[in-house]
Amino acid sequence: MRCRDVLLACGVIVICCSPVLNAQETASRTISLNETLIQYSLIASLAAGDYGGGTQLSQVLKEGDFGVGTFDHLEGEMILLDGTIYQALADGTIHKPELTRSTPFAVTTTFDADGQFEDFNALSLEDLDDRLNKQLPRGNSAYAIRIDGEFAALSLRSVKAQTPPYRPLVDVVKDQSVFHHKMVKGTMFGFRCPQWVGTLNVPGYHWHFISDDRTIGGHVISCVFQGTKVEYDQCTSLLIRIPESEMFDDFDINSVKPKDIDVIERQSHPKP
Repeated sequence: MRCRDVLLACGVIVICCSPVLNAQETASRTISLNETLIQYSLIASLAAGDYGGGTQLSQVLKEGDFGVGTFDHLEGEMILLDGTIYQALADGTIHKPELTRSTPFAVTTTFDADGQFEDFNALSLEDLDDRLNKQLPRGNSAYAIRIDGEFAALSLRSVKAQTPPYRPLVDVVKDQSVFHHKMVKGTMFGFRCPQWVGTLNVPGYHWHFISDDRTIGGHVISCVFQGTKVEYDQCTSLLIRIPESEMFDDFDINSVKPKDIDVIERQSHPKP
């Protein structure tokens, strides 16, 4: 027997064990759970430089229709929306990757809105996070969040593919590509994880964006909008699919600090 998945539900940690499976059985095996946030690997492992291999994109699509993440070798930002995966590259282009590719880290769910806020405004990314924290029903639950409308200003980032030996992510983002946009119609979406996730995932908010015409997208580092609709879906369970890479076998979670995650996800950049 071996344990490859960890499920957290209602404060209880359940280790999901399975027998050793062949490649075909592993590819077809899923755990189907409603209202579950499914993550592939740990954000701390990605931050430490575990960018190679991972879970095949076709498998990710079997378990969710909404999500964020990256691709093998850290090549760009993953946008999973309405059941389609897009790749936002460091040159500013968007395309659909081959589903035979893989992801070293992704967070997904099946989005089914539990509620919404109409005519929602935000003067900055920090303002957005504060407003949502005050209005979301439960303070210590995870949420998938979708914001549709016209955005007065957006700053988006992506990173180039990396080659071994991999640098830590906190160093990679120093060379990130940043794009500023104004008056763009599209969808900003992502997850709010409570602080208790520590370095398992991103505490707080993790936002990506894609335009309605699918030509603009990336990881959101600043935004301004007004009069948009916000939908939210509460995730009542967290399922972690544990990676099997050689680097993860040697990974020391103490090598990545919470402040590193904060720098990676919420860097300060000039407003567009």
